[in-house]
Amino acid sequence: MAILGIDLGTSSSAAAVLLDGRVQIIPNPDTGTTGKPFPSVVSFFRDGSCLIGAPAEEQRPYNPHGTISNIKRDMGTTRQIEVFGKSFIPQFISALLLMKIRLDTESFLNEKITQAVITIPANFNDAQRQATLDAGRIAGLDVVRLLQEPVAAAMSYGLHHLEEPSRILVFDMGAGTLDVSILEVDSGFFEVISTSGSQHVGGIGMDDAVSEWLAEEHERQHGQKPDAAQSLRRLSELATMLKHELSERDEASFDEDIPMASHLAGKITRGVFEKLIGGLLDECRGVIMQALDNAGLHAADIDRVVLVGGPSKVPSVRRLLRTAVREPEDGIDPYFAVVSGAAIQGGVLANDKNLPELYNGLTLLEVTPLDLAEEARKDGKIVPVVMIPKNTPYPTFHTETFYVNKPLQTEVEIRVWQGDFETNPGFAGSVSLGAFVLSGLRAGCQNEVEVRYELNDNGILTVRAAEIGGGVKGELTIDRIWSRMGAVAELGYEQPDEHAGNEEEMKSYESKYRDVMSPYEMPISNQQEETGDAGMSWMCDSLADAKSIIRTHHADLPADFFDTARFELFLQDDMQYAYAYIHLSGGPVYQIGIHKMFAEHTRETQRSLVVTLVHELLHAVHPDWGHNRIRPEERRLANLAHYFDAYVEHERMFLSGRMSFCNNTHTGVDGKRISCG
Repeated sequence: MAILGIDLGTSSSAAAVLLDGRVQIIPNPDTGTTGKPFPSVVSFFRDGSCLIGAPAEEQRPYNPHGTISNIKRDMGTTRQIEVFGKSFIPQFISALLLMKIRLDTESFLNEKITQAVITIPANFNDAQRQATLDAGRIAGLDVVRLLQEPVAAAMSYGLHHLEEPSRILVFDMGAGTLDVSILEVDSGFFEVISTSGSQHVGGIGMDDAVSEWLAEEHERQHGQKPDAAQSLRRLSELATMLKHELSERDEASFDEDIPMASHLAGKITRGVFEKLIGGLLDECRGVIMQALDNAGLHAADIDRVVLVGGPSKVPSVRRLLRTAVREPEDGIDPYFAVVSGAAIQGGVLANDKNLPELYNGLTLLEVTPLDLAEEARKDGKIVPVVMIPKNTPYPTFHTETFYVNKPLQTEVEIRVWQGDFETNPGFAGSVSLGAFVLSGLRAGCQNEVEVRYELNDNGILTVRAAEIGGGVKGELTIDRIWSRMGAVAELGYEQPDEHAGNEEEMKSYESKYRDVMSPYEMPISNQQEETGDAGMSWMCDSLADAKSIIRTHHADLPADFFDTARFELFLQDDMQYAYAYIHLSGGPVYQIGIHKMFAEHTRETQRSLVVTLVHELLHAVHPDWGHNRIRPEERRLANLAHYFDAYVEHERMFLSGRMSFCNNTHTGVDGKRISCG
């Protein structure tokens, strides 16, 4: 089975597979061509339907408020996109794009696609990488590798053009990001030795500069700048067109009616265009110099320069590389170099039987773009202690010993940071990736905590901590941007005089929760009451397990709640979009409707039902929690009770919008009742 290579771009995307030993670009069925772009655009409508890709791009002028683009810039952030009264997280929008690409590929190849290699900017931080993995999972793809875009470009170029050891500088400018990476290539071994970049420099910046010039030109001709949304959108489209024309010739003319404004005509020269983007080019030069400095190299040490990305076709960009480093290589397709590398990597990972000899022995060694540091106290100040420096090849790990720094301390917080601590020695401008609390430190002894940072081959970080000589351990895989839970004693980087504590169960906290209502949640219709079914008695076992989990691990449970509360289960007769719903009567009797999918008893459905009932019971315990989110406490309980696999599946379905929880407005409780005594 083929592993799909995907270049998930800011403004446009592409896909390819290794087919019979050759890279096959997946055609765009909406345009009938194999040309990039596959627009990274989604257009929602008020009735809940949506268009993806080229059809969405075509709808943009007619549906401006429902059309979403450039979502890659928001990956890894907490931003929610509001469209017609509904909220979507960036991962979900990206998942729609990936799902469209997957379905188009399946149609073209006439085979099922379940795995993919997705390319990412080299300077993506941990949260952005994890968000990309989440998007793939929501789209039904097992993302077997996240591949840095410059590495992918170097692979597609280097495997065919290099016959001796070489240093390659890859300049990858997309619509919204710039990556500059330096690689050493030797006999199929690709090692990234440095990387630098910006997530705000790209073709969109060029378009914005020209668009502003056009607005000023309109003001010169008609006395005012256009400010209506439709006017600005048309100026942006015109700016993009002029940018492309000026990449081919010295002058471009325009003669357009601007919606909600006046007629605009004139011309712009390449010289004016280059002045407009002068500041952006200066930033590009700075990124190039930073990459060289990180590698400890000079321009003369670079053997080849490879340009990738649509904006790299702008003549002044090529001239910049010529003066800063050396003449860029010719014969490279700036649109498909990245996706071709992803397809090659997919073929290698799939052990393609038709894999050309050229690709055998292909080895990648990538580096982390930023420092990873532990928060600790030294000389009375809270400081970052760098555990894995930027430009460290991964997979890798590092272990450090810390000391708790206060008398009578019984717990310690492990807090993880990502940033450039050489440039910014403090925490300003850095990102707190996550934290967990290690509780139950031994009393009456001098406590030491060993902390281990480990990066896997996707650049995903796992942090482990353990008390040396004690039994307390904790672990965190960074998969969200977190915020502080509250004041907890810090780790110390200096040895203290005394410590004390008592044994407690190790706890790990999350401070970021999902806050997105399922866009497809529907009211549950009334069901006709039926008699109980002895074959459903296993559901009572699931109910008992859910109660036990909450009793054992949920600290905020009122002592007598389950002694007085009684729960009646019933199975829905028709298919709905909620795992379950609870009628909040105020007690002591609560009816819980169960989704019809639970009618079939398997190990998976029983575990899934336990996780579902934990959610519903917590809703009864805390009626003010609401039903439009999956709480961090549910993740913690699932982890402690060894139901994390079932929880992850619930989260995936919830994020995709395919399933939801609860429906507080429903008052009917009829259906196939399951008597639990």
